[in-house]
Amino acid sequence: MTKYALQLNNVSKVYQDGENENTVLDNISLKVKPGEFVAIVGPSGSGKSTMLSIAGALLSNTKGEVIIGDTLLDNNKKNWNLVRREKIGFIFQSHQLIPYLNVGDQLNLIAKISKKKNKKEFEVYADELLEDLGLLDSKNKYPNKLSGGEKQRVAIARAFMNQPDVILADEPTASLDGARGRQVVEMIRKEVKKRNKAAIMVTHDERILDLVDIIYRIENGKIQVCK
Repeated sequence: MTKYALQLNNVSKVYQDGENENTVLDNISLKVKPGEFVAIVGPSGSGKSTMLSIAGALLSNTKGEVIIGDTLLDNNKKNWNLVRREKIGFIFQSHQLIPYLNVGDQLNLIAKISKKKNKKEFEVYADELLEDLGLLDSKNKYPNKLSGGEKQRVAIARAFMNQPDVILADEPTASLDGARGRQVVEMIRKEVKKRNKAAIMVTHDERILDLVDIIYRIENGKIQVCK
């Protein structure tokens, strides 16, 4: 049986709107293997970000089950912090770097939170990531000295630092021009393949869809495979 890094099984999300119910996700299922890079597309308001939030243990689902690695998310949200810390890496629209930390310290902060490895192992891993992403010479720079593309590459390195099962990227190219945006997604793909991680990217940028393995489209709360 195939080992999946992420499974959404018959997941629905329903909001109560007065006397009415608003169904944002309607019985969707999605499975992503380690090393697989998936894109989610669809019109604004179709449920893409809601699905990503549920997959990232940020939002509860109304029905169905969410399995990350070998962990079934239950109703005890105290366990969700541990899941996010150890099993998920996030890349947001905005890099969300801490302005008073240099590049190296941005990654070291994740190391301290994760507690998965000893300090020396984390330092070696951090340097490896920075070298992969062309950032090793910028290790001592602060965010205000980095370009937009460089900041987003630091965010990629940070997402991989805790060696998660799943990488979740929410519009990672939204603030970048076409060339820089493509470079960033190429680097996400490279790290996903090299480190055998599952990745889901929500995007409106059709110019980068050739870089993913599978494209899903969400519309009216339903999901289907496009590629």
